[in-house]
Amino acid sequence: MKKTILTISFLLAIGLLSYGQASDQFVSNCVMSAGATAKYLKDFRIQLGKAVPQSELRYKANMSLWKNTKYRFTMCNTEESKGQLILNIKDESNKVVLSSFDQKTGKTYGYVDFICNKSGIYQLLFDFTNGQQGSGVGVVSMIK
Repeated sequence: MKKTILTISFLLAIGLLSYGQASDQFVSNCVMSAGATAKYLKDFRIQLGKAVPQSELRYKANMSLWKNTKYRFTMCNTEESKGQLILNIKDESNKVVLSSFDQKTGKTYGYVDFICNKSGIYQLLFDFTNGQQGSGVGVVSMIK
């Protein structure tokens, strides 16, 4: 009986580890696409269902950014995603200081660089274009 329980536990552990590695491979590929001069800092894994397009992006996170530091924000989508992952960055006064989506042209950028002019807590807002469903990762790197 103990051998059966151990065998089942072992098989479950292998299944969970192999699933995690597929996700981690996706994140690793996104980190690598940030470029050779980028030093990985943090990633945000985003999975959202379809929603009515809103003025406010749905996934929110806070991050401390430092003055005189150049950051690169890289957005990657899974193949199953219906929309493109986009990012807005807001400062402490709730003003958008950077966006990966140009509303005038409708162009979505896969990465954006940001030179921080003031140290503080910034709000990172992610969503998929037009409120589409999707999953992806947003990677924050520091540029050397």
